[in-house]
Amino acid sequence: MMSMSQMQVEYNKLEVESKLLGYPVFSIEANTPPAEYAEFEPNFIKEQNPGYVQVMVSSTDLKAIGDYEDIGFRFVEFRLFKHLRTSQLSASSKSYFPYRIELIAGDEYLDQAIAMMYAHNCDDRFSIDPYIPAEIAKKRLELYIRRSFRRFPSEFVLGLINHHTEELVAFRTGKFKSKNHVLYFYSYVSKSHDQHAFSAMLETAVIEHLVAQKVSHIEAVSSGLNIAELNESIHDYGYVVDKTMVLLRKIYPV
Repeated sequence: MMSMSQMQVEYNKLEVESKLLGYPVFSIEANTPPAEYAEFEPNFIKEQNPGYVQVMVSSTDLKAIGDYEDIGFRFVEFRLFKHLRTSQLSASSKSYFPYRIELIAGDEYLDQAIAMMYAHNCDDRFSIDPYIPAEIAKKRLELYIRRSFRRFPSEFVLGLINHHTEELVAFRTGKFKSKNHVLYFYSYVSKSHDQHAFSAMLETAVIEHLVAQKVSHIEAVSSGLNIAELNESIHDYGYVVDKTMVLLRKIYPV
């Protein structure tokens, strides 16, 4: 995390997005007052030459949203922050034979995971932004999935694997924020399998694995674009929504 000493606005550079877009991409601290960013912006442009800046603002703070729009930011995504406490859950994947959940890392299942992701439509801010090249969204997801495969044990990939064929049929990525606190990233199910059924199997098996590792708190962020995932997480698994935010972005001439 970096800051301009004279302004106290916190920000960090998004390395994956910067690499893909070919110009610096930054995220400023959530709920930074628009007036502070407006004052901070001239020096920020001079010193960092941003091409894209994003900020999250509470979805109920209409004044801040409007003020950011007045200085050139535009809405790109609605986000729901949610959590699941595992202490009252009873998850078992014993009946899923021949499918089993495994920690996967390195290259053994990487190609299968990447191919699985590419078979699906994207549902994030980059996939719908008319000012971002269409191919960027999936390439971005690929790089984040590759990173999770290579960052074990701080990040993880849990795969649902057919014991008979060794085929990867679904997977989930995430990271440990602490020994008992996990943040989910992405999950996918093979297009050749029933999406709802195997999504449920993956979620149950992942929870069972994490509970066995003494994880008591699971945190996740859903895009408002992904209605199916949102409904499943709340209705089927009991996630609780903590807050909602909007993501705004500004694109600068480069």
